[in-house]
Amino acid sequence: MAAEGDRVVVIGAGIAGLVTAKVLRDDGFDVTVVEREATIGGVWAEVHTYPGLRTNNSRDTYAYSDHPYDRSADVFPTADQVRRYLDSYVSRFGLAPLIRLSTTAVRVARRDSGFEVAVRGPDGSALLPCDFVVVAVGTYCEPHIPEIVGGEHFAGTVVHSSRAIDPALAAGKRVVVVGAGKSALDCAAWAARLARRCTLVFRAPHWMAPRFLPSGTPADRLVLGRLPEMFLRYHRLTGIERVLHGPGRIPLRLFWRALGDILRRALRMPAVLVPDRPMPHGIESLGLASEFYELAHEGRIDLRRNEITAFADDTRLLLSDGRYLDADVVIFGTGWRQDFGFLAPDLHAAVVRDGRFQLYRHILPPTERRLGFIGYASSTACQLSSEISAHWLSHVFRGECELPTVDEMNTEIRRVHAWLADVFPACPQGHFIGPHLIHHIDDLLTDMAVPTRRTDNVFAEYLSAFSPARYRDVAAKRRLARADGRLTARLGDTNADTPDAPLLP
Repeated sequence: MAAEGDRVVVIGAGIAGLVTAKVLRDDGFDVTVVEREATIGGVWAEVHTYPGLRTNNSRDTYAYSDHPYDRSADVFPTADQVRRYLDSYVSRFGLAPLIRLSTTAVRVARRDSGFEVAVRGPDGSALLPCDFVVVAVGTYCEPHIPEIVGGEHFAGTVVHSSRAIDPALAAGKRVVVVGAGKSALDCAAWAARLARRCTLVFRAPHWMAPRFLPSGTPADRLVLGRLPEMFLRYHRLTGIERVLHGPGRIPLRLFWRALGDILRRALRMPAVLVPDRPMPHGIESLGLASEFYELAHEGRIDLRRNEITAFADDTRLLLSDGRYLDADVVIFGTGWRQDFGFLAPDLHAAVVRDGRFQLYRHILPPTERRLGFIGYASSTACQLSSEISAHWLSHVFRGECELPTVDEMNTEIRRVHAWLADVFPACPQGHFIGPHLIHHIDDLLTDMAVPTRRTDNVFAEYLSAFSPARYRDVAAKRRLARADGRLTARLGDTNADTPDAPLLP
């Protein structure tokens, strides 16, 4: 066991919490993970996964850097295959002794120079004194169902998509699914195969993609990699990116319009499901939903661009156009809300302000150097973004860097929030980086004096397929930087020497 001063409590045993536990344990910390569910997995736990759920990524990109999927898994793994993958990760790296299942973090409060975490588990309540706390419950924490008047009159079933796990729920019923994101389309697809009638009610359609491109390539390759990221505006631009998003913006717009046309034709989108604005607008909601569009094209899913304004009576919904819709089951695929109710008021105020997360690098509250958040840079490859974020946080917890001042960090947070509000207006909390994965990872690696270049030449760096395995040496590179004494640069200092020459001007 590590000496007092190195005790860490990690809250959550999903994708972010597991890799955080491993990184911190390997860096010498005494780690305890508390997980409120009876199994690991977070949103992938069996109690949260609806029928037919698959990853939005192919197996080669939805993985930790040092633990690839078994090749027997589907190209786009099922929820059960993801659970087996996470179980194998825990087993291979000996994480099970660190994890307390069915244990809820009730309160996190200051205690001396550290914290005290109040938990409630199978053996009752307990207090866990610690020196550091990592919140890894993620952005998909609490299901969100909008308030709609008249719910007390409805005799049917109302459920969030994450709780619609039993196929019998839809069998022979009139099912209404609310929403237009991936979870809503997935639920409409499985319900349509079983229901007497399935209707999708949505306010506005989102861009979606088929699982595979016509070439047979997994569609996530469209947005993962250095080259695709150049076509999206980051909050810091290289020389070539300045050209693309300045004088080159007209060809760039034509590229995105052409890509939208390709997706529309590939999915045979009904007119009512074509988004109002061209890509990349709304790319934060991009999902893979081939099965839904096949069923919609066959007429097995009724499409209503509308809104439910009230539960009219025991079996009817009132829509915004004044029409009624019969329903026995209503499934809300309407997203999630974040709940930090377990944080003491002073800690909560340091983390959330005006509905936005105040996290430097999407990880650290500027005034709280011993409290970290992993999984709050929600990206197109969340295992990898969580893994590199965990390395960065361990780097900070170990005191291996000089942090910017509180004012400097707050200034950076405001700048990033302004950019996020412009490029991802549907994600106002400020936790979504989406397809800007490699840009974000480059920022974290530079802070840790770890090389950002991951291949031997510039052509491979930009043109070859993205792979998390490229980052499996980060722990070793951190140790090398530590041995070389390259740990004194202030984080976020863009003028500091970096271990790489620029990849491109």
